[in-house]
Amino acid sequence: MNKTTIIILLALMLCIPAIRAEYTYIANSQVITASLVNQIPDPAVAGNTVELSIGIENYGGQAALGYNVELVPKYPIEKLPGETYIKNTGLLQGFQVNNEQKIIKFNVRTDKDATAGSYDFDILIYQPEEKDYATIRKTLSYDLTARESAEIIHIDKVELRPGQQTPLEFTITNVGSAPLRELSFSWSNANDAVLPVGSADKKYVKYLGVGEKITLTYDVMADTNAAPGLYKLDLKLAYEDPVTNTYTNITDHAGVYVGGGTDFDVAFSESTNGDTSFSVANVGSNPAYSVSVIIPKQDGWRVTGSNSAIIGNLDKGDYTVASFTLQPAMSSQLTQATTGAAQAQRTGQRDSSAGMTPDTVTVEVAYTDTMGKRLTVEKDVSVGASMDVNETGAFRAAGARTTVQQTSFFSQYKWYIIGIFTLFALYIARKKYKEYKLLNPKFTLSSLFRKK
Repeated sequence: MNKTTIIILLALMLCIPAIRAEYTYIANSQVITASLVNQIPDPAVAGNTVELSIGIENYGGQAALGYNVELVPKYPIEKLPGETYIKNTGLLQGFQVNNEQKIIKFNVRTDKDATAGSYDFDILIYQPEEKDYATIRKTLSYDLTARESAEIIHIDKVELRPGQQTPLEFTITNVGSAPLRELSFSWSNANDAVLPVGSADKKYVKYLGVGEKITLTYDVMADTNAAPGLYKLDLKLAYEDPVTNTYTNITDHAGVYVGGGTDFDVAFSESTNGDTSFSVANVGSNPAYSVSVIIPKQDGWRVTGSNSAIIGNLDKGDYTVASFTLQPAMSSQLTQATTGAAQAQRTGQRDSSAGMTPDTVTVEVAYTDTMGKRLTVEKDVSVGASMDVNETGAFRAAGARTTVQQTSFFSQYKWYIIGIFTLFALYIARKKYKEYKLLNPKFTLSSLFRKK
């Protein structure tokens, strides 16, 4: 036996009494400890509940009775209403360890804004009457992953007009507490009444941070033959789960309405026997219901009788005619202008400013759209460069035939005739004066009248 072996044997012989004493101490005492046996789910998800299973073991040989196990929450753990966070172990036998350990379970909630990581919490073990001076504190840790979540929270358009290209925007927001990567978004509808124009229906986003949002824009068009109504869009969003490296799929639905309002073209048609007609055409892409044509109150015009005409429904592309008894409004200035025109006609002159009326008429088209809303479209309709007004207040379109009162030759040229007659009389008088002057040098003009 060499010297090294002898030294080791002597050391062991010296340790045996200490080991025997320690064993005797453990066999005659209670050695209580705690550990985290399990958590469900693992890792916990921020904002969700998690079940923590605490294993209580007695490494001593003496039985233990009535120990309380208390969970002390630390951020991001939150207590749940109605849950108990002090539980009793009951009887713990000596050397009750490993598979025989006592399991105490606590349910808690984690803060929704917590980031991923490992977090601590404390477990207190004590007998009720000894808490103040004989408490065992054990710090345990659990794993937490941030809650990844995205949602489509906004669609900017809810009304599409058939055949009209319209931008449609979808806003996606990361409402979770973890960034999202490799997002893909797509949408479709079953009967293809609404389709994207110039691009596919799927778009990709590389990264979306916590609290960030992104807007995806499509140019879309509703089928020109699509019936007015509400159409369902099927929305699909997929993104990568940063914990499991798998893809999470979110499906949702949204509605867009195809239909809505329309537009009209109003034109002056004709004016006969005091009735003025306007043609009204539906030039939009939707039908119009309960259409009425109205001549509102306005300067320069007045309507005799009803100022509105009900023409019923107008499908897209249809037109109809509405007639009114429309006359120029005879204001004081217009009356003076009309009187001046009559006097000018009697004197053989024409006042170019008299008898003029506005060259446009404001016309309103009221209708009910396909969504049931009552709308009004206002149009300024040209009725010609001017309107000629006669003395009775009636009017005709410019360019139509007119009858002008004929005046006599003398009435038209009387001042010329009077002037010529006066010059002729002066010529005769001058000639007579010269004849008498030759006969009598002392003859004066006054003598001519005395001689007579």
